[in-house]
Amino acid sequence: MNKAQTRVDLLNAVYKLTANTRFDELKVKQIAAEAGITEMTFFNYFAKKEDVLRYMMGVWALELMVLQHEQPLTGAAAIRRLFQHTAEYVQKRPRLMAHFVALLLIRDLPPQGDAIEPADRFLWHPDIPAVLNGEIPSGNEILLRHLREMPAVADPMQTLMHLASCFYGDMVLAHTADLPIDELYASSLDRILGPQGKQS
Repeated sequence: MNKAQTRVDLLNAVYKLTANTRFDELKVKQIAAEAGITEMTFFNYFAKKEDVLRYMMGVWALELMVLQHEQPLTGAAAIRRLFQHTAEYVQKRPRLMAHFVALLLIRDLPPQGDAIEPADRFLWHPDIPAVLNGEIPSGNEILLRHLREMPAVADPMQTLMHLASCFYGDMVLAHTADLPIDELYASSLDRILGPQGKQS
């Protein structure tokens, strides 16, 4: 449990520090100090600073798993919720999420988040034992599953590519043009999915 707590502390340290400092300007020493550990100890948990962002995206996927457990949705409604959940992440940490997307372009950084271990899951959601075990699906796996629940979608894989494009592209546009990410996502989903899944 101590290892899980340290990972949680390190991510929370990054959240706090990037409120005033760009992620690429942060030093591992600063992150470690904020989390109450030494710089050397940091590398027992993450091989490099950027790996904290992969852990962040693993937690993002865990949050989606929790939402689906608490309120199961299918089809377009589930897809729209995924994007709304992401918009909330971006609104809370706009520069951090934009930097993650930038790293996908300039570094060999996989888009999938880290696997979140049961001990970590417990620390994030101690009141929801149902999510402590089992594989956490990636964003693409979630989207593809829900696209296949929609009879009107003739080519789920092609539609998935459109969704992935707006997932990352709208995030960059929101950051560079100072536009509201939730409205960008809603507009893109309306073009891709039509009125399906919209709340009345």
